[in-house]
Amino acid sequence: MSRKIKILLVFISCFLGFLFIDRFLFQNLLFSVPNEMEWDTSPWYNFLRKRKEIHFSEKENGVLLLGSSIALYSVLPDVFSNNVNRALPSSEKIRSEFYSHPSLTPSDFYYYKEDIVSKKPKAVVYLINPADFQLEYLKETQEGLEYEEREFFVDSIRTRHQNRLLYPDLFLKDHWEEIYNLDKYQLESFVSKFISYGVRYRSFFYDPVIAWYMHRFRWGRSYHYYTGVIPKEGIYLRGWAKPEFEIDCEISGNKWRDSIFIQNPGTNLKIFSVSPKQELLFDKTYAKKGWYYLDLNFSERLEKLKLKFQSDKQISSLEVDYRIFGTEEIYGIRLSQNFCRSEFRENLSYIRIPGLDDSRLESMPNDQYDKDYDRRIYRENDDENVLNRFKKIKEAKSLLSKQKSFRPWSQMKYLNEGIRYLSERNIPVLLINSPENPKEKSVYSNSRWYFGYLGFLEKISGKKYGFLDASDLFDHKQQFMDPHHLTYSSSIKASEKFADCFVGYYRSGFLHKP
Repeated sequence: MSRKIKILLVFISCFLGFLFIDRFLFQNLLFSVPNEMEWDTSPWYNFLRKRKEIHFSEKENGVLLLGSSIALYSVLPDVFSNNVNRALPSSEKIRSEFYSHPSLTPSDFYYYKEDIVSKKPKAVVYLINPADFQLEYLKETQEGLEYEEREFFVDSIRTRHQNRLLYPDLFLKDHWEEIYNLDKYQLESFVSKFISYGVRYRSFFYDPVIAWYMHRFRWGRSYHYYTGVIPKEGIYLRGWAKPEFEIDCEISGNKWRDSIFIQNPGTNLKIFSVSPKQELLFDKTYAKKGWYYLDLNFSERLEKLKLKFQSDKQISSLEVDYRIFGTEEIYGIRLSQNFCRSEFRENLSYIRIPGLDDSRLESMPNDQYDKDYDRRIYRENDDENVLNRFKKIKEAKSLLSKQKSFRPWSQMKYLNEGIRYLSERNIPVLLINSPENPKEKSVYSNSRWYFGYLGFLEKISGKKYGFLDASDLFDHKQQFMDPHHLTYSSSIKASEKFADCFVGYYRSGFLHKP
């Protein structure tokens, strides 16, 4: 018996054993835990849960907002829906839901197409960006610019979570011959990873449990993004507040308890009630760095109270984590995750909040933005995957700018087939070429390749299809956090623009014409 046959027999045995655990046992347990995770955390768990919960009735005008993290940072479902619904009669109002996760490629969309149809949407709005076509696999060769299909395939079976977690059966069905023809070492690597990830959910099975535990027994002291009440002066997404801020606290009785993090020993913190008059409620100097409880007692039962916080020591963001911002920000204290809320909320994972992290960019002069941007996005000697990808994508855009024509590769074909599949099932698709940072778009926007790319997107389907080129929607680079993710306030404006476009197609019979 050959080595390859032995490897495949092990693979099949493990596959059958894991199938029961994965599809029956874990799936029922996994989604029974309350989901209190916040925005941009545990993306695979949250996508699986979101996808499981989405369902539109036959009478609903359901709209799916599809795309990668670029979509998540470009459109706000509530803003989109509200703007569309203002233009429609009450009997025709829409409800929109995200169908999105980081790194969602056209090939992912192709494998999701049957599931998308099962949700019974009346339309799909697909936000796409050139980066979603995996530009980093473009390579310059002696024969010219080539897309490394083989390299993308090998990376797909080696590192891409989507193939293992979200559609392993469909991927195997389409690519079993290519997998079998891998060399011995690549095949062994594939089988070992398949066994390791055979129970797809095991890598994030504990995420919602840990979040629930941290909220109840650690007072939200270990977290990714803030979910509490937003102070009047704003909040940095990791929970750092300004040295002085006002906040409306939910009290629920005559006692209030929460926790804060003190960075510098010797920090003095004062807390004042703001109305009906300013009154000092708390004054303490902390000798050591660390998390501390705050306890306030009141003579009467309260539901809400506006409090003012003052800390006397300023903290540099470069001291806490130099990678987050390119130029210095000044913090005061860090708040617990759900600060000033009386209860932890569920189903927040697809709800974005405004943060000082991106609003700070909007007021920067050009030279400061460029300095901050280059330090965050293109800093040297950093192995972080996202930053390496940004660098590779910029190099690819430079290569594309020199091309004499547009040539599609497999990702374009997947997009074409996925859209046609939906159109044939009477589900119209509005494809939006998403806004792109003018600082980055200028590298290739006047090239023959880019004009050909736009022409390709515009003519994918002649039936149940619309296209909007929104790449130039914003003139100012300060409206972008990076090459293609919008600041929060810019995503509001983009959502309004996308809604206007959708309404235009709706009125033309986009949803109703056969």
